[in-house]
Amino acid sequence: MELSGITSYLDQNKINSTSAAKSSGVSKSLSGLSSASSEEEVTEAVKSFEAFLLEQVIKEVKDTLSADDEDEDTTMSQYKDLYMDATISELASQMVDEYGGTLTEDLVNQVKRNYGIE
Repeated sequence: MELSGITSYLDQNKINSTSAAKSSGVSKSLSGLSSASSEEEVTEAVKSFEAFLLEQVIKEVKDTLSADDEDEDTTMSQYKDLYMDATISELASQMVDEYGGTLTEDLVNQVKRNYGIE
């Protein structure tokens, strides 16, 4: 196996572990809800869930649009990917805050009904 194959494998492992960590964080915030949770806690959990989903959609669109580009296995490419991931995360959070509106409210109301939160 050549060095570029090992680098690609390590890059994919990094992406998978980062995604797993984020989804784990979202799962913990949602599973931490109970009937004693406040509306603010529910809203924050729902917003983190929405941001995670939107982030995944944006990354898939980016990957689809740049599928023709040949990725270089260089340090600069890794820095670019790291910066792009952070930018996409921030963009997704801002989009949920600015445009989430009724979807966020509907999800919060659904979670409140499911957990019996008044």
